[in-house]
Amino acid sequence: MFTTLRLFVVASSVHACIAFVPLNPHSWNNRPVVPSIVTESSSLHKKQKSPSNLFHRQDLVHKKPSSSSKLYGALGGLELCNVFYDNADMAFSAWEWTANLGAPAALVAGAVLVTLTETREEFAPQSTDKRWVRIGKLMCRFLLATSFGLEVVSIFVSTVTGSVLLGHGEASKAAAVGYTSCLGLLQHHHEFEFLTIQIGFLQGLLHWLGSVALELFLPKECESTSARRMNVFLASCLSSLCIWILAFYNHHLNFYSDYAQMLRRYGVLFFQRYIWTKPFRPLSLLYVPSFLLSLFLGWRAFTSTPSLDGED
Repeated sequence: MFTTLRLFVVASSVHACIAFVPLNPHSWNNRPVVPSIVTESSSLHKKQKSPSNLFHRQDLVHKKPSSSSKLYGALGGLELCNVFYDNADMAFSAWEWTANLGAPAALVAGAVLVTLTETREEFAPQSTDKRWVRIGKLMCRFLLATSFGLEVVSIFVSTVTGSVLLGHGEASKAAAVGYTSCLGLLQHHHEFEFLTIQIGFLQGLLHWLGSVALELFLPKECESTSARRMNVFLASCLSSLCIWILAFYNHHLNFYSDYAQMLRRYGVLFFQRYIWTKPFRPLSLLYVPSFLLSLFLGWRAFTSTPSLDGED
């Protein structure tokens, strides 16, 4: 077995070395000589434009979409073809913000996925559980699953928005809006995406902490009095932490008075963009019934009785 393994390693090494050897051994001697361009470098440098000038020119970065390019949009053409920013460097800083926020969202999503997998049997309602215990177990599963989904949405939207930010050029001085920060750029041009990233991350974090606190608060079998009191204390600490996180977040908002206003604004933008919108979105024929079906399935899950569990 070890001899076969050694032969496999040697063969793989030889194959890897051959991959870097040219097919024609004499090609190195017969390769063409590149003419010197030192004498012409000064003239070429004068004619060549700098990368920054090429990036700032709207006619090179964003051309007006032709009639054929509009065919790629479903019943509406390219939605973001006329978006230009006041400053390209500011758009790059906004892209860095979206990229940096995706990292902690991925960490929370990974931790939530592990917790969701390990506690599946523990959170399964039993026929002997009290009603509030059954609802608490179901709520724990719901909070964990929605936390994972919200963090994934935050990562996805931040990634796509980052690509959009790097795909548009600068506007003329006459058409400049006047915002002075990268977050102001996001809030003006991409408010829905800006709110989705922030709400997805924060709400997913709160759902995760809430599920952990609720799991600690639920009574366990063969739980002693001391352990019960400690679990209730830890659940209270996590609940207080969630309230403080909201208070801290409300105190550091820039464009909204509090988190509740952010949620209201997000609901209005979501309704205008994905439900009552023009032009018509064909995928709304799928995701609107899917949302309604999810609401029905959730109502059926939370209203299930212990008698149904005894039929299995």
